[in-house]
Amino acid sequence: MTTLKRKPGRPSLSNQQKDEIRESIINIARELFINDGYENASMRKIAAQAGFAPTKIYYYFKNKKEILKHFWVDISQDMWEKSKPSDELISGDPINVIRHLMTATVHYWLDHPKNYQLLIETQDFKAPLDDNFDVYNTPGTKEYVETMTKAVTRCMANGTFKEDNVLYVSQLITSATYGVYGSFYSLPSIAWVNKEKLIEDSIENTLRGLQNWES
Repeated sequence: MTTLKRKPGRPSLSNQQKDEIRESIINIARELFINDGYENASMRKIAAQAGFAPTKIYYYFKNKKEILKHFWVDISQDMWEKSKPSDELISGDPINVIRHLMTATVHYWLDHPKNYQLLIETQDFKAPLDDNFDVYNTPGTKEYVETMTKAVTRCMANGTFKEDNVLYVSQLITSATYGVYGSFYSLPSIAWVNKEKLIEDSIENTLRGLQNWES
């Protein structure tokens, strides 16, 4: 009986080496998505900058949307970890939980503008809506939304907020929060007088308006 000998070839990569290659792809893709735009950052271009054949990249990611999903999951979790209110805060007045989440969110984007660009601005506009990744299904965003919703519900139950539509109030809070940072991000040439005061006053005016709501 003839025994076939295994032909010598390139040794298999260790798990650490695979992780390093995957991390390299992620880092290169991040810069290309930000600098060139998601639509212009092809898998071939990512592979070329990583220094290997285009076919090799598909071993780690099936397409560039999968890379984008990685960013969304990673960023949303990081934002939650940095904005998560303490147990002491959660057990107290719910309006303070909302104030904390709004303030922490604006400061997170101020500290991580590239993450804002990846999470908020980078979308696959050519894909059907039902084929796009829902960032609200990421663990970090889910916990953030659940915490905010519970705080809003408690504010309604104790009479702090006059409006009784939880979803509407939550969306109003979200609009106000992203409106503050979005102004800083999209209008960088403006010499903002006092960003911290603008953040605080914008948030307080939103909360004050909800407390004095007249439908």
